[in-house]
Amino acid sequence: MNVMKNCLKIITNPKTAASGSLSKALSTLDEIVASPSSNLHPRLKHFLRNRSYEKALVWIEGGQPEKGTCGNEQKS
Repeated sequence: MNVMKNCLKIITNPKTAASGSLSKALSTLDEIVASPSSNLHPRLKHFLRNRSYEKALVWIEGGQPEKGTCGNEQKS
């Protein structure tokens, strides 16, 4: 879970990430989600599949992510 949390922190704050770490973090999360042995909680898997990385990080840290349309949120 620490690897996943570190990846999410890089993705949600890319300005502070080292060169190349953003693409590595995205690849790592994609591998985790695709792995049948990952045994992810269904809600976490939903966030990651829809690339709702901020929601996934909030959920991992024990918070309640805001409800919305994952992956399709419209910005005004």
